[in-house]
Amino acid sequence: MIKGTQLFSLPPRWKYATVYAGVVTVVVEAVTLAMRFGTGMSAADFNATEPPLLLQIHHLFWCLPLLLIVPLVWRKPKLCGALLGISIGLIVSDLLHHFVVLPLTVGNTGWHWP
Repeated sequence: MIKGTQLFSLPPRWKYATVYAGVVTVVVEAVTLAMRFGTGMSAADFNATEPPLLLQIHHLFWCLPLLLIVPLVWRKPKLCGALLGISIGLIVSDLLHHFVVLPLTVGNTGWHWP
């Protein structure tokens, strides 16, 4: 477990990755919850409105292009850490949404392909 003082002793790449992952997880999950429950529509209703496919794809999959870029910018610690953190945040947010939030709110994982 990382203690508060240990976070600041991490190399810049991992410092940025940690901070970005936390922020992206919270922000993306908040937006997801607002879109999912704020509209009053079920996932099936939402998909029936024919929104752009970009909104129907699990946000976990958006980390893939970012993870492909990470090795290309490895020598730029801040950019690499930011991309890595954003990717981790997208993964954690999607898994949190499907395996914690949805089972507690609607009784199932809601895992489906667009």
